[in-house]
Amino acid sequence: MLDSIDSFVNLPLLIAAGAGLVLFVLLLIAKIRNAAKVSFIFFPCIGVLIAGLLYTYFDHKLFYISVITLILEFFFIAYAFVLAVSDPAKRAEKKAKKEKESEENSTSDEVSKEALDALENKYKAIIEDDKELTVKASSYFTEENSLSQFLEFFNKLIVQKTGADGGTVLVLDEFDNILAVKAVTGVFPPPYKIPEDIPHKQLRVETNFKYSQYSLEGNVFGDFFTKGIAENITNPTKDKRIFQNGPEDFLRVGPYMFIPVKQMGEYVALAVLARKPDSEPFSKKEFETACNLCDGLATALIPLNSFLAYSEHTELTKEGDIATKFQKTLVPEKLPVINKLSIGKYSITNENVCGDYYDIIPSRKDRITFVMADVAGKGMNSLTIMIMIRAMLRLVANTNQSSATLLEWVNRTICSEKNSMDHFASVALINYNSIDNTAQIATSGINPVLLYKASEQKISKISTNCEPIGVEKSTEYKNIDLNLDAGDILVTCTDGLLECLDERGVQYSIDNLQKVIQANCNLNGKDIAAKVKDNIKKFCGNTQQYDDQSLLIIKIQG
Repeated sequence: MLDSIDSFVNLPLLIAAGAGLVLFVLLLIAKIRNAAKVSFIFFPCIGVLIAGLLYTYFDHKLFYISVITLILEFFFIAYAFVLAVSDPAKRAEKKAKKEKESEENSTSDEVSKEALDALENKYKAIIEDDKELTVKASSYFTEENSLSQFLEFFNKLIVQKTGADGGTVLVLDEFDNILAVKAVTGVFPPPYKIPEDIPHKQLRVETNFKYSQYSLEGNVFGDFFTKGIAENITNPTKDKRIFQNGPEDFLRVGPYMFIPVKQMGEYVALAVLARKPDSEPFSKKEFETACNLCDGLATALIPLNSFLAYSEHTELTKEGDIATKFQKTLVPEKLPVINKLSIGKYSITNENVCGDYYDIIPSRKDRITFVMADVAGKGMNSLTIMIMIRAMLRLVANTNQSSATLLEWVNRTICSEKNSMDHFASVALINYNSIDNTAQIATSGINPVLLYKASEQKISKISTNCEPIGVEKSTEYKNIDLNLDAGDILVTCTDGLLECLDERGVQYSIDNLQKVIQANCNLNGKDIAAKVKDNIKKFCGNTQQYDDQSLLIIKIQG
């Protein structure tokens, strides 16, 4: 009976091994899914149990199942020992620490998301501001005084967005190296020392500031602009850079923000924001907003300035074309035939410059007036002054007044013109008397007059440099009286001829001109002028020139 029962012992072994395998799989799934806390000790124990059961099943010896049971007990005893001797409080503390770290990681993830959202919103706002400024700048392209109008818009915008009571924008004038006020908004207590001749009246102070200009040193605006550092001044009464004009209320200073505007590596403007006295200082966020808006201003100014430069160039080109066309009608189309004289000329007008003018006025037998003029400026401005000089000289050339007096009359008239355009001119005036072979010369500015004396075979400069026409109303000019002989040559030219450049950047100079005249002194005036022209062309080659070139040769034939 006992033998028959033992004969069935293998069946429970096989069932137990299968149940162990099922248990192993279920615990593994629970571990992977984190459905419950399953100790690692269970997996090797179940694995050993299944191996022992299967080995006993195939070998039919109970010794192996006894050994397996002993091994399992050893594993569980070790596990139970650890549980028995460990501190429950420490286990609870360790558990709590893990839970806290888990919560902190979760919270950190939430904070990071919030920070990212805040950062995204911040830069979205900056991009929107930049877009608004750029679009607004483009809307002023076709407006008159577009830059000033855009800066006025920007100034109001930055005052509004920072909660300032007033603000101003100063722009760098690179030519004069100064900061000029271009926009003023709201209440702006002056942080600079008011000029002593300005009464402490609010309207007078505000009006004076709107049209003020400041050097780049020695004042609060220039100092902040030059240093290029944005600053939020919270306590202006204790800041030595802020001048206390007082005691009037409208002069009392409050918080300020100074923000230089940087464009393509260079500072181009300065934005200044102000609050009334006793007001709260600008916050860090408001300061950051102002800085971001100034960055947007720098970006928006690029297309606006580019358009203005293009527009100005186009306008100057158009004006220059018109002026050059009129300029050609002012000079003599053909040189007059004058007894005892051989006349030559050389004239090249540079595109859009319109600076040179020469004239020959045979008013009577004893006076032929030669004029060589170089007018400052370009385009229509220089053409206007040129026409005025031409008209006045043609009007007074027939009088008995000296050459110097004629220039003084013209000078007083030009100086009386009150306008913003340049109205300066260098003029050489030669009155020739064909009856007694004498000449009277007067010059203004730098146009030279050269005299070649045939008897001495020498050429020299006989004119002197002096104030140009249009500088000072009371300028007095001097007469130079000459007795001329056959073979003598008078030469006058503009500085554009003497300053034309070769490929190395070297100027032609008066020395080269003198050498050509002296080498060709036996030719007539027309041929001498042609020799000068050829020599200049050879000297300059293909180098582009930037000024008009004009020359008059007057040779005494008998």
